[in-house]
Formats: sequence, C-alpha cells, structure tokens
Amino acid sequence: MDETKKEVFDTKRIIKLIIGFLPLLLLFVDPPEGMDPKAWGLFPFYAGAILMVMLQPVGEATALLIFLGLYAVIKNGQAVSLSGFSLAMTWLVVGAYVIAQAFADTNLGRRISFWMIRIFGRTTLGLGYAAAFADFIIAPVTPSNAARTGGIIWPIFQQISVSLGSTPDKNPRGIGAYLAVLLYVITMCTGITFLTGYAANTVAWSLADQMLDLHISWLQWTTAFIVPAGVVLLIAPYVMYKIYKPTITKVDNIRIAKEGLDAIGPMTGKEKLLLGLFVLAIIGWATSSYTGLNSTGVVLGFIALCLMTGILKWQNIAKNGKVWGTLMWYGGILGLAGAMNKFGFFKWMAAQLQLMVDFSQFSHITLFIILVFAGSACRYLFVSCGAYMASVLPVQFTIGLAAGLPKWDMFLMFLMCGVMGALLTHYANAAGPALYGSGYVSVQRWCAIGLFFTLLSYVIFAIIGVPYWVALGLFTSL
Repeated sequence: MDETKKEVFDTKRIIKLIIGFLPLLLLFVDPPEGMDPKAWGLFPFYAGAILMVMLQPVGEATALLIFLGLYAVIKNGQAVSLSGFSLAMTWLVVGAYVIAQAFADTNLGRRISFWMIRIFGRTTLGLGYAAAFADFIIAPVTPSNAARTGGIIWPIFQQISVSLGSTPDKNPRGIGAYLAVLLYVITMCTGITFLTGYAANTVAWSLADQMLDLHISWLQWTTAFIVPAGVVLLIAPYVMYKIYKPTITKVDNIRIAKEGLDAIGPMTGKEKLLLGLFVLAIIGWATSSYTGLNSTGVVLGFIALCLMTGILKWQNIAKNGKVWGTLMWYGGILGLAGAMNKFGFFKWMAAQLQLMVDFSQFSHITLFIILVFAGSACRYLFVSCGAYMASVLPVQFTIGLAAGLPKWDMFLMFLMCGVMGALLTHYANAAGPALYGSGYVSVQRWCAIGLFFTLLSYVIFAIIGVPYWVALGLFTSL
C-alpha cells in the first residue's frame, strides 16, 4: 500500500472511530421521562458498540472491549461489563468453535466431504448436493460459517473446480461459479437449522430469552427450522443449476474422492472417537428436554472428553484467535443487551411506541410483512450477522411487543429475516470473504442471485414454514 492510499485509509478509519464514539455525547443529556437512569446511562455505550461494529474501524472484539472498558470506568459498571461472560449462551457458541477445531485438526470434516462426493458427485448437480449434505452434517458443531463452509467445505470443492479447468480467470462458469454461490445459500440454510450451526443464532436466542421470555431448547430450535430450511436446502442445488447452469456437467467423482481420501490417509482412532462423540452430542442436545442435560453442558463435556483423549490440545485452542475473539464479542454484546433489558430500556421503548402508533389498524400479518422487509433492507448496512441480530432484532421485538404480536411468531419470522436475509449481499456473513472472495462471480451477479434466493426462501418459509409452525402449535397469527 503506497503512502497516499495509507493516509486515505487511516483518515477513513479515524472518521469511523469518531462516529462510533458520538453516542457517548448522550451522557451529557438527561434521561427521557419515565426511563430508568441506569438504562439511559448504559444506552450510549451499547449504541456506540453497535455503531462501531457496523462501521468496522476495528474488529468486533476490540469494539466491544473498548466500550465495556469505558462503561466499567465511567459508570463503575464492571459487573455489567463482565455479565455476558458468565452466560451459558456465550459458552455454547465458544465451545462449539472449539469443537469445530477438532473437526479441522483431525481432518474428519474433510473426510466427510469426500464421502459425500463419492456418494453423490457423479454430476455437477450431484456435486452440489454433496456440498449441501456435507455442510449439513457438520453444521451442528461448527457455528462459524467461515470455519465450516469457508474453511472446510469450500477449499475441497474449489480444488475440484480448478482440477476440472474452472478457475476465476479461465472458464469460471465451468463449475466454480456455481459451487461458490451455491455454498453461500447452503451455509445459511444449515446455519439457521441448528442453534449451534451459526454463531449469530446465540444473539437471537439470548434476546428471545430476555425480551420474549422464550426458553428455547436445542431440539425446539431444530424442530422449528429443519422443515422450511431443509426444503430450501434440498431445492437450492437444483434451482441454482437451472438459473446459473455450469458448463461442466459430468464429474469423475470416484477418482476425486479416492485421491482426496488417499491424501488424508486411513481413518485414525481419533477421528473414529470424534465421530462417536459427535453422535453422542447430537443425542445429548436432542434429548435434553427428557434428560435435563443443558446444551452448554453437553458442549463443555464434549470438549473435556476431546482434551482427555488427545483429540484436542490446549496449546492449539490457546492459539485459535476465533475462539477468543468470539468470547469477547459475543460475551460483550450479550451482556450489554441483557443489561439493557434488565434496566427496562426495551419496555420503555415499547410503551412509547404504543403511545405514538395505533397498531390496531394493522393486522398481525401486515405488521410482519412490513417488519420483515424493513429488516431485510437493513441487511445492506451490516457486515456481520451478529451485529445485525444485536441491532435490529431488539427493535423488531420491541415494535412487536408494542403491537401485541405473538412471541413465538416474532421469533420465527424475525430470525428467518435475520439469517436468510444475509443472502442479499456478499458481505453479510463470514463465509462471504472465502466464497465471493475467490473471484468466480461478479458482485452484480452475486447480489442478483442473492436477492432471488432471499425472496425464494421467504416464499418457502411462508407457504411451508408457517403451516408447519401452525401444526406444531407455535405460530398463531393466522
């Protein structure tokens, strides 16, 4: 980077930092009538953290640590600043990141991918389904899209594309472009299906617990989303094949799988043990309502066994910046959001909205449509799904509470918007830099396909998901 570009970059960064600190000026303003002074005292730090996460002058973990530290000093609020780090929800997602490392360290994630290629990958369409099923299988224990789809699945399928002569510069439409944009759709489908399949889910889970008083188990979450998201996942490879058809249609999957598995070597004892522990973890989460096992407890027990058996080494965990960055970022934002709710900020907002807006003139369905599309428009402002959840979801929940919308209905609809709406842009979640960044698809084409699949997923959730939720007794707005 030359000096001129560096100066421009530094200037932009400084401007973003200044904007991020602007909410702190509210500390010199008296609290609005009826608001708890504690809530008003915390709001500038919460708003500043969200704003800085949106603008990205620094990393997410850094932004949270800055405002947690400032609140601890200025407001003597160290208890609030540290509150999020004791939450089971924080450690659920952090622990799942550690488990994801086990899949990468042992090569079990790559082996599963090659198994799927051998079974389904005879054609390019079949290869698309191999990618979908591989991502689905390891999603429950890999909450990072970057680690799962970008770090395990995509490198394998990208290498297949290159070996077939499809590179970003030469014949990108051969197969590479199809697989890159398809995996972006796949990762959102698998991410929403499992509570532990997407890190941002933890923010939504926490807010639903704190603001809506919904105590959702791992099994309830998966049961709610596996049908509508599963339908999108099953049709995505075929629909993508039709609207963005690759020019290469036949693949020597047996040779590719054999070469890949030979390179990994025979299945080791650690892989077999990890596979067994993985199955036990799924059983533990799925039966938690009967056994009383806590979802976070299952994760911590999984990690303990991995350490005891040598599957994981503490030295490797200590070096994994994603684990500790996630702890700082999610622990920080969940702690601040929880304190905002505890101090009555969102209840105050709901009461003010009830005074200003006559919600009786709107049907529940009309309000849901308005709020979903408003939330979707906000997706263009966020480079992080976690930041979107922490910023937009409380507003949607607050408006919904003021309007008397059913709580489960709000959770289901707004989570769909938060996760599937990320398809609108190439930067809305962490898998984007790996998939879009590979250079196979132009930004215009990527966003056009993303808009199509966002709308398609909304339609599928409406015509399949809503009746399914009604049958489960969850959705009551119809």
